[in-house]
Amino acid sequence: MMDTTKYVSLDVSKEKITVAIAEEGRGEPRSFGMIPPHRDDLIFTVQLYFK
Repeated sequence: MMDTTKYVSLDVSKEKITVAIAEEGRGEPRSFGMIPPHRDDLIFTVQLYFK
């Protein structure tokens, strides 16, 4: 199984964190959505996607 590089972009503000993910060789990044601006929510989102 080959490893794939994934790039994560975070646009952070006091109200929300907008998450976008791009995979190596796949063109445009995809919007993953918005999450609350709390550390636990960010950790949960990253663990969910990169399981």
